[in-house]
Amino acid sequence: MTEPSRIVVRVPNPLGDQIMATAALDALRRRFPRAHIAGHGGAVASQLYAGMDCFDGFLVSGRRESVWRQAALLRRGHFDLCVLLTGSFRSALPPFLARIPRRAGYRRSGRSLLLTERWPRPKPGGKAQPYPTKRYYLDLVARLGATEAGRARLVVTAEEKARAAAWMEREGLGEPLLSMCVGAAFGPSKMWPAESFAAVGDAMAERHGARVVLLVAPGEREVALRVRAAMRSPLVDTWTEPLDVGMLKAVIARSRVLVTNDTGPRHIAACLGVPVVCLMGPTSPVYTEDGAEGQVILRRDDVECSPCHLPVCPIDHRCMTRIMPADALAAVERQWRVNG
Repeated sequence: MTEPSRIVVRVPNPLGDQIMATAALDALRRRFPRAHIAGHGGAVASQLYAGMDCFDGFLVSGRRESVWRQAALLRRGHFDLCVLLTGSFRSALPPFLARIPRRAGYRRSGRSLLLTERWPRPKPGGKAQPYPTKRYYLDLVARLGATEAGRARLVVTAEEKARAAAWMEREGLGEPLLSMCVGAAFGPSKMWPAESFAAVGDAMAERHGARVVLLVAPGEREVALRVRAAMRSPLVDTWTEPLDVGMLKAVIARSRVLVTNDTGPRHIAACLGVPVVCLMGPTSPVYTEDGAEGQVILRRDDVECSPCHLPVCPIDHRCMTRIMPADALAAVERQWRVNG
């Protein structure tokens, strides 16, 4: 089979998955060093991968953009291979309509007829069960000969560092910096109580002089306001003007510790060598166990209904409310000393 010269990779949609897929993207680059490789996804992914050499360019399509417009965009790229890291039927339609000769991905969501190279999803022991997300993407690209696995990584560009420095100066936000991600795009089931975050923030400010910043995504204003109302110590918020992903990377990179729910920013911190304390309840840690070095995962193994993988808890949210602020504070202080 002729080696592809122009490759397009449809990247995952969730931020955390986009980060965990970087090991697979690097493996593809090493496998096809002379090929032009373009990414395809949303604007957030384009910002996330800025400065990385796994892509020679990035095609941006909005999530609501029609498959016909996406197909036209792909057609103009004259690609001879499309690698689908996504799993949906809809994401496989544009490369099919664009008549890209080779279309490779996992066989799922009824899309087999849209793919020219299709493989079953990994099922250890022949059963559907939690599987490390990083390994899930590496297994896929290995089918194309990209077997040289590395670790997930990100780059903070000079421009992103400069913008973050200017913003921190404007906000009067100095160091040592304690960043907290108090929301979760998945749903409220992933969210540790706002009052618990506030208790940790206050204790760190009082004991260690930490400067606290809430890293808030669009739509998370309500929970951020609850944290602010519960805190006695000063904090800087980002709900009025949420940081773009480039700024988010740069601010996390300057943090001494990140305290977070099980969200995408925890993976940003891990890639950048920033110690993490992650509060986890409704999701299985197996999905994110690869590359969790430097992270302290706090979860209650004695909660019988966890992991449920439900975005909204149907009962009393015990998997998160039973994680005590004192336990989280002890973990944060240990991580604080690591980065001291």
